[in-house]
Amino acid sequence: MSATAPSGAAVGVPGLPDPADFVATSRSVDPSSWSLRSAETIAAAADTGVLVAGRERLLAATGVAATLPLPQGLEDDDALHAVRAWLAAVEHGTPEVGAAAGAPPAVMALGAFPFDRGAPAALVVPSVVWCHDADGRTWQVEVRPRVAAGAGPARDGSRRADGRAASAASEPATAPPALGAPELEQLPPPGEYADAVARAVADIRDGELRKVVLARAVEVRLPGPLRPSLLLDRLWGGDPVFSPFSVPTPSGRLVGASPELVISRRGRTVTSHAFAGTMPLPGPDGKGGAESLFDSVKDRAEHRMVVEEIVDALERRCVALTVPVEPTVVCLRSDARLGTLIRGTLTNTPSDGDAALALLALLHPTPAVAGVPRPAALERIATLEPVPRGYWAGVVGWTDGSGDGEWVLAIRSVELDGPRILARAGAGIVEESDPEAELAETTVKLRPVLDASSPGASTLL
Repeated sequence: MSATAPSGAAVGVPGLPDPADFVATSRSVDPSSWSLRSAETIAAAADTGVLVAGRERLLAATGVAATLPLPQGLEDDDALHAVRAWLAAVEHGTPEVGAAAGAPPAVMALGAFPFDRGAPAALVVPSVVWCHDADGRTWQVEVRPRVAAGAGPARDGSRRADGRAASAASEPATAPPALGAPELEQLPPPGEYADAVARAVADIRDGELRKVVLARAVEVRLPGPLRPSLLLDRLWGGDPVFSPFSVPTPSGRLVGASPELVISRRGRTVTSHAFAGTMPLPGPDGKGGAESLFDSVKDRAEHRMVVEEIVDALERRCVALTVPVEPTVVCLRSDARLGTLIRGTLTNTPSDGDAALALLALLHPTPAVAGVPRPAALERIATLEPVPRGYWAGVVGWTDGSGDGEWVLAIRSVELDGPRILARAGAGIVEESDPEAELAETTVKLRPVLDASSPGASTLL
């Protein structure tokens, strides 16, 4: 049994269930068995459960054993510590997967945080989660309520993160979309977005801030509902450069495939992959090219701001950091981006302050989606963007009782609610930004997301 941990009430987190009411079991899974059923398992998780994946681990989950509320999101350190303590305190009945198999029998919580770091959030402890590591190891963890003799199920806190009953996890997947043309509305219209960029550039030249990321939204209405797993397959397609996710939200489901790792923590090793600076890849007209991105003074300066802010945050927790002197060019499907892979070693004395959620709280939102300095950038975003970001540019991932976890940026994503889809894309605005060029960059980023939602939809931009 895991060591005793404080209950949610002890740290002032209302609604956190008692970990003593739950028991976990785990078992190893034969790799050939996973190979045979992986597509089916991933699709089921994407449609009605929770799917999150990073560079090293894919988690496909169904059912909800418990929901761990975070009423103040990432702003409440006590609540973040309580989540870690809760996961560590759940009794593990038969840890069949242990050190010999190289995979810990850890209870994990999965979910998403909105862009607004202080907005309410909740993480899900799934009833069943399939865990597949990059090295081929596969195991399954089940968490169930402890049943007292003659008393029925114990308190299980089993509601979905979006507030609906846990039984909704067994609902059949939605059907493929009906035939017909989608309807598209741009929020704001292109001209108004370019005007907002010009206002931001003026603020930067006046010295109010150094960088701000401005997003535009596109609402698409389809003739019929879209199956989340179909959308995910179009966005991800098994491409290792992307981290897929599909998680329930209060307004429906967040589905995407992100190229950007915000933070990974495995033992004392932490990793963050900073992205900023974008250029279209050559299209039918032959324009664009990754080779010129590396030489772009504007993009290099924008990228450097992101790296500096991440390094400054991680230095508070690490005894060593490895930061490449030069970024690399990472080619996605429609564009190329500058990336810097940052690795660090945590201090020798473990604490709640170096857990994955605590590190995430230091970083989110990074300058890649907010700006520099963060407070001024967030104020301008609230003023210049007509539609609140919701979960776009938030984070999606997992954490466990040891403090390990992995969180990716919720970009290249849509919020899906039946036949309604809301997609967003942003551009980093600096002093040298040209409004029309930034508008064009957001269009490049929107195209693959819109076409994944409805083939050909991007032609309506």
